[in-house]
Amino acid sequence: MDGDALAALELPAILDRLAAAAATELGAGLARALAPSADAGVVAGRKALTLEAVALLDAAEDPPLAGVTDVTAAVERSEREGVLGPSELRAIAVAVRVAVDARRVVVTRRDLAPGLAEIAEGIEPSLRVPAEEIDRCVEEDGSDLRDTASTRLRKLRAEVRSGGGRVRDELARIARSAGVRDALQESFLAERGGRPVLAVRAASRAQVPGIVHDASSTGQTVFVEPLAVVELNNRLAEAAAEAREEAERILRELSSAVAARAGELRALVAAAAELDLALACGSLSRGWHGVAVEVADEVRLIGARHPLLDRATAVPIDLDLGALRALVISGPNTGGKTVALKTIGLAALLHQCGLLPPAAEATLPVFDDVLADIGDRQSIEMSLSTFSGHVRTLVSILENATARSLVLLDEVAAGTDPQEGAPLAQALLERLASQARLTVVTTHYAELKEWASARDDVTNAATGFDVETDTPLYRLALGRPGTSHALRVAERLGLDPVVVGDARSRVDPERLRASELVAEAETAERGARERREEAERTFRRAEERERELAEEVERVRASAERVRRDAHAAAERELAEARAEIAALRAEVRKARRSRRDADQDRALGGATERAARAEQVLSQHKVGPLEAPMPLAPGDPVESDVGVRGTIAAVRGGEAEVVGAAGQRVRIPLARLRPSRERAPEERAPVVQVRAAARGDVSDQLDVRGRPGHEAREQVRRFVDDASLAGLREVRIVHGRGTGALRAAVRDELQRHPLVDRAEPDAADGATIAHLS
Repeated sequence: MDGDALAALELPAILDRLAAAAATELGAGLARALAPSADAGVVAGRKALTLEAVALLDAAEDPPLAGVTDVTAAVERSEREGVLGPSELRAIAVAVRVAVDARRVVVTRRDLAPGLAEIAEGIEPSLRVPAEEIDRCVEEDGSDLRDTASTRLRKLRAEVRSGGGRVRDELARIARSAGVRDALQESFLAERGGRPVLAVRAASRAQVPGIVHDASSTGQTVFVEPLAVVELNNRLAEAAAEAREEAERILRELSSAVAARAGELRALVAAAAELDLALACGSLSRGWHGVAVEVADEVRLIGARHPLLDRATAVPIDLDLGALRALVISGPNTGGKTVALKTIGLAALLHQCGLLPPAAEATLPVFDDVLADIGDRQSIEMSLSTFSGHVRTLVSILENATARSLVLLDEVAAGTDPQEGAPLAQALLERLASQARLTVVTTHYAELKEWASARDDVTNAATGFDVETDTPLYRLALGRPGTSHALRVAERLGLDPVVVGDARSRVDPERLRASELVAEAETAERGARERREEAERTFRRAEERERELAEEVERVRASAERVRRDAHAAAERELAEARAEIAALRAEVRKARRSRRDADQDRALGGATERAARAEQVLSQHKVGPLEAPMPLAPGDPVESDVGVRGTIAAVRGGEAEVVGAAGQRVRIPLARLRPSRERAPEERAPVVQVRAAARGDVSDQLDVRGRPGHEAREQVRRFVDDASLAGLREVRIVHGRGTGALRAAVRDELQRHPLVDRAEPDAADGATIAHLS
């Protein structure tokens, strides 16, 4: 695509940001060289990789690539049998280690990034073997080989260190000797030709026997290697030479190992660069909340923003153009026309570079070219005026635009006489509307706005302007032309009001009135839009509140359900305990009635009866709703069936009960068909053994409960009957009065429940009840 157009749309600035997001120089280089593609397949592939990168980043799976450098030059030199230095080998080892780790991360998440995993598989994991050998032999900072690179190197370097120490010690001893000390020019040791020497005054040269290696520029000092250290220095030099040879051998072997894997190392560098570019695209797109573009012939951008503007302050634009061929944007200067133009162009370029443009929704074709005329085309060097520069660009656009091209023209045909510029702009747009896929222009020409209004395949768009505050709104409204508001803008920018007033008086009244009507329409539209937005916000708040209330209701319902379940479980446990106690106490009562009792047994029976009554009260409290359940039947219980059989349960086996009738007959009946009998069993009505306790003199045969609450009356009646029964009374009278009948009903209900009451009947006036005890 045209480089001038890409620069005018500020794509290079976007690519600089992309390069900054890369983790390696390799990725940064690919980012700066990235160009929009006109191939739909390539665009789809780039977009897929970017979406996969976003998915990895969202999952906190960021493959580590920092540390991978371009080692291809070193690899190629090793192929030519060159010996690589420690720093080059260290760079190769680091690149391998980091790239293999990145490969592991990406391949592990193949479910999120299959395309990136395929790229990562170009990194050969077995390259760790030569990399680990390099790590073993080369220092971490790449400055030299480690002493441990080989046993011989360690021995030779140790010899060099110890030999150097012996030479220095011997020279120091010689320098301190009486015959030499006075002949020295300096007391420190020097080095010449790689051998340690003494700085001796030339006049005293004879006092220090040895080999002269150098002299000072003045000739006053000579540098002498004393004969006493020559042999030591020779051995030291031999050891140092052998150490260098050993190091060279090791470096040569490591370089050969690199050369043997040259192809795989080049593939590693290429794969790491591709991964880095894709991850940088994902990071940048994710940062500005980009959206995947749906590819179609229509043009639709909702909530689109210029990527170089601050997201917090940038005003998004909506452009639902469908299949329109041209768009004419008009409005005041500094109102955002050019920004809107660039936003459209950049959305297309970013998509075709593989980035996700910042927008809420986006539908775009894949353009074969983006042609733009934006900015001042003036060139002193080429003797071009502003208008001439624009015309030359328009000529090139007309030559290159195709049915798949996007054309962007800022202030089309401006910079010349409006009487000729307006018709020229109209003719250009007429041509481009039929030649290019989409042409977007900005203008102040009223004639061009009118032309757009008359076409079905072209539409106007207006940048907003607040006439009350004289400030631009940077919004774009489709379907109507904008007003330039030149006089208002000039006045806002500080032009003398007198001059502005004079200019306003010179404007054609009809045109001025038309501008005022458009301004009024803008104001009305803005008011309606603000009211609609406020209504939408209110609706969203209401929806949010409704959702919160629904969640709260659900939480309360769940809490209530938990409480109900807990209460249910607690009541079931209490009910089971009460039933167990009642069953045990009934058995105790039946047993006592069939045997002879003493006074202690009578007292125990009274207590058991009282406990049974309390348990029955618990049982009655829980016979509600889902907690109500029949008491399990047991041997000794009087029962009746739905087929008219009555009797007492003799035994229970499985799901059946053996029932003994009044005449002694036995019959098996399923438990499900039995229910407790309202009549007492024959043996309970006429016990074989009558047990009587000695009558107590302090027990009355009458109880007055008038004025008592129902629960108190019940409790007194229970105790009164127990005491009367233990005292041997056969009949007692409970006075309750007539009243509303509530107390009478409570007393009679309690008497009916009591196991020691045979029957109860009202007295003649119905103000008391006579209880006959068993």
